[in-house]
Amino acid sequence: MECRRLCRSRFAWLLAAGVVVSAAAAIHGCGRFLGMPGPITLGKKTDNSHCLVCHLDFKKETISADHEAEGVGCESCHGNSFAHGDDEFNITTPDVTYGREEIGPLCRKCHKSHAKGRTYKDFLKKWEDERRPNGRMISANSVCTDCHGNHAVLTPDKQLEPTTPKGQ
Repeated sequence: MECRRLCRSRFAWLLAAGVVVSAAAAIHGCGRFLGMPGPITLGKKTDNSHCLVCHLDFKKETISADHEAEGVGCESCHGNSFAHGDDEFNITTPDVTYGREEIGPLCRKCHKSHAKGRTYKDFLKKWEDERRPNGRMISANSVCTDCHGNHAVLTPDKQLEPTTPKGQ
């Protein structure tokens, strides 16, 4: 993955410059090095338990679970969001949120091979006006999360429902 290569080169540069740091410290800062709001701990499962207290549906949601296992936690994309985490009424939003037009560029910070090239366009053409397994319709303007996962904030009464569409 591109992110790992960048982190390794950053660590090597720090050592060459005579800066004494641990590998863990260099890689922990990788998220900010890539322009992400929070840390990425590649190869080491991150801990999203502070978010999962309220967002129960994200424990098994594909995007959250897969990224958590790879060391990319909620904080990596949404910042530490302390005020959001302390808000029992869920009025305060996370430090960083993304509109549809920001999702693709965010994902491609680490997933460099997912550029909007021919494969991407062929995929959209094949699935246009079709419903994906996560229940979402695909259009020419679809973004990563229209196909991958079901990464959306649900009201508390919906959080315990399965994340797969009915009939599957």
